[in-house]
Amino acid sequence: MAIKQTQPPKNKKRPLGRIQETKKQTQEYFDLHSCVELLDVKSIIPNSQAYIQLVDYGYLQLMEIPGKDLGSMSYNEVMRTIENFETWLTRFGPNIQVETTTLPTNTDTQISDLRHHLDLVRQDMSKLSVNDRRFLQLKDREIWLQSQIKVEESIRQEVYNTEFILWLFAPTTTELDELVRKAKTYGNNDFVPQDINYRKKIQIIKQYNNMNEKV
Repeated sequence: MAIKQTQPPKNKKRPLGRIQETKKQTQEYFDLHSCVELLDVKSIIPNSQAYIQLVDYGYLQLMEIPGKDLGSMSYNEVMRTIENFETWLTRFGPNIQVETTTLPTNTDTQISDLRHHLDLVRQDMSKLSVNDRRFLQLKDREIWLQSQIKVEESIRQEVYNTEFILWLFAPTTTELDELVRKAKTYGNNDFVPQDINYRKKIQIIKQYNNMNEKV
């Protein structure tokens, strides 16, 4: 009598260090969550520092490295900037990395200013008769401001800037604060990384690991 042989079921591999979860295989799911899984981000803490808590290792802080228009600087100014950057690199040490990312141009300040002036124009219009000459002048001003707001909104959607982002890693927020302090002071006030707000950090994390984003 023949004996039927059966192969033991193969165990499905799963990533080390975490429990595999059943996921709904949709494009929307991966758009929202793929970046979080790849970077092992646990959360962005909603405080003024907006620390990024990691799943496997402490905390991450992102800072923006501002650019300089070397073409408008003298030779001595250019050399001083390079020397201060080299000093910063030498003194700063490990637990950092620098990445480039392409983010939408931030026109929030311009839009806010235009909307403020638009509100003032509408307040003045509300006090006048529609047949008043001044009202018609303000109406033209209102239309112009509205068009400028649309231009700035279009720039925000379509124009992208390449930015340099400093990544700082530390096991605790206290040590991370110390790294931030060093980052801001070791460049002799010439090379000074800047804080990044909560909203922009979300953009960076999503874009860094999501191939659907413009990079």
